[in-house]
Amino acid sequence: MLATSLEKRLGFDLRATWQVRMLIATTGIDRAVVMSVLAHNYDEQMPYVLTVAFSWYVGPRTEIPLPSLTSAARIDKAGRIVADMVDRQGRKRKDQVIFASEIKLRDSFRRLADHLKLSDGDRIEMFHAVQRWVVADRRLDPTMNPLDPDAKRLVN
Repeated sequence: MLATSLEKRLGFDLRATWQVRMLIATTGIDRAVVMSVLAHNYDEQMPYVLTVAFSWYVGPRTEIPLPSLTSAARIDKAGRIVADMVDRQGRKRKDQVIFASEIKLRDSFRRLADHLKLSDGDRIEMFHAVQRWVVADRRLDPTMNPLDPDAKRLVN
């Protein structure tokens, strides 16, 4: 009896987090992006988050709905946010453009945070998670001196 009431309370508290609320509020590629951000940052907690957020999730062997991202994000040489993904037909696609720029990524998450009416603390935590999700920046360093043999060609 105590265990079931504790599970219900834990589920309720977890359902109130920005992570679960964000998953529930999104669909399609937006949900795929949010799931990728959360999986990259909260790997061990994801089974619990998915169980609370979705009735279709029953365990680690559950198939995630398509489209889904299979990698963290990277910034390509043109400044676009790209990631590997599996499209709606189940085809694997490498370096697919998810956002046209960093500003589009930021604005997308800002709109989502506004829609969910996230607190300042939750917004900061969310944007830190998004920042950690972008694991590589492949743009050329604009301050690089091409004559310097020790200069790095990439920003990160």
